[in-house]
Amino acid sequence: MTPIDGAAIPLTPKAPVDGGGGVSGVERAGAGAAFGEVLESVAAKTNERLNAAQAAGEAFAAGARDDIHGTMLALSQAEIQLKFAGNVRNKIVDAFYELWRMQI
Repeated sequence: MTPIDGAAIPLTPKAPVDGGGGVSGVERAGAGAAFGEVLESVAAKTNERLNAAQAAGEAFAAGARDDIHGTMLALSQAEIQLKFAGNVRNKIVDAFYELWRMQI
């Protein structure tokens, strides 16, 4: 049976490249490093946004800035990004504990 728009879907799995039944060690290390870099960049961006929002709030409180809309927008964006980063962290920790409890 073929799909409507093209060729048939192969039903047999492809053989692994390294012959060991999984992903090679080089590919695993690269994927882990890439994931770590993504987490680092997200944490750095969140920290930058928090620092910018804090500076905007302090400038508004000191009277150096009179843009209340921009200040509130910066503070709201920083709060949303911080909550998102916290939720991602919680999901990662939950996934770790789920894997830890898994019986092999």
